[in-house]
Amino acid sequence: MRHIKDRDEASEFINNYKLNKELIDDLRISEADLSFLDLSEIIAKRLYANEINFRATSFVEVSFRDCEFISTDFDSCNLEYADIADCVLSKANFFKAQMKNTEIKISTCTDTCFDYTDFTNGSLYGSALQKATFRFSNMTGINGEVSIFDECDLCGANLTNGNFKEADFIGANLSDVIALNAIFISSNFNGADLRNGDFSGADFTGANLQNVIWKGAKVEGCKFDEEIREQVERLI
Repeated sequence: MRHIKDRDEASEFINNYKLNKELIDDLRISEADLSFLDLSEIIAKRLYANEINFRATSFVEVSFRDCEFISTDFDSCNLEYADIADCVLSKANFFKAQMKNTEIKISTCTDTCFDYTDFTNGSLYGSALQKATFRFSNMTGINGEVSIFDECDLCGANLTNGNFKEADFIGANLSDVIALNAIFISSNFNGADLRNGDFSGADFTGANLQNVIWKGAKVEGCKFDEEIREQVERLI
């Protein structure tokens, strides 16, 4: 494994691989400040960049596999069309990041901050996101199928047209969300807070809705299991 601690050395090393369109494999970066760089289109496997400052760096169309970015700062980064899979991004910071069409699949993102991100048409398929925050994020059209959002804070997020089939939202905060026509088929909302959210046209068939707080929520045109609909309407 190569270990780099210097900004200039890291930038030169990565850009050489980028120029040659080669795979970066088994690289550890520590201590270096890698903010405000253009690292677009790099391809990396087993890249370990924990606690690195990547603030405002461009990662457009990157490909990451089996990488670690624990407590890493991606504040205001551009990750549009990034393809990320089987990675650990726990406690990372994606505040105000541009993540249109970004895919984070089958990855671990516990306690991660996605507040105010633009995640339009992205994917979190099969990822573990316990206690992550998505406050006021634009997640329109996102694929969150079979993902775990337990105890997440999604207050004010836009989930319109999102697919959350078989996802877990146990104890999650979805107050004030906009989730028009979202798919929540067979999802688990046990103990979730859906207060004042707009779920018009959403599909909750087969979902576990025990102990959900519905006060002030809009459910016009929603699909529920027949035995659940009346219970929900009484709680609004």
